[in-house]
Amino acid sequence: MFERFTTQARQSVKLALSEARVLGASRIGAEHLLLGLAHGRSGPAADALRAAGLDVAGLRDLAAGLPATAPLDADSLALLGIDLDQVRRAAEAAFGPGSLDRPARTEPAATTRARMTAECKEAMGLALRVAQSRGDKEISSGHLLGGIIDQGDNGALRLLAAAEVDPAALRADTL
Repeated sequence: MFERFTTQARQSVKLALSEARVLGASRIGAEHLLLGLAHGRSGPAADALRAAGLDVAGLRDLAAGLPATAPLDADSLALLGIDLDQVRRAAEAAFGPGSLDRPARTEPAATTRARMTAECKEAMGLALRVAQSRGDKEISSGHLLGGIIDQGDNGALRLLAAAEVDPAALRADTL
């Protein structure tokens, strides 16, 4: 899969795995891929992210503050007869405060196999399309960032929204 990736793009994917581990995630999401791209010293994605005022530390802080998935909708659950506050109180009484705030890790990070979420895989597929549409033979960090942005909804775009960065302007600056 990675044979068409430039060295920078491959390195970004490796760094995405590291970022997923730092943030306690069991799988690599699009937000981790964005963090991996932000690590770059140069290249289309790193340059565009820096120009937008983004860096690894700031993005990591934002990522740590965002829920791993969309927050539960208490009103919708109430329609099903589920009281979210009651569930939270019961879980915290049994497992401790904050037990529902992040998923428990079932195996040490060092032995966790590098697996990607469906949204991360889709973003990589879209990166290939971006490269093909431009007639490029290799997939660069800029194509990866373009694929993330073209996806429409993922953890990376939620990070960009939290950072108040316009994805369309970032994409234009990248490509």
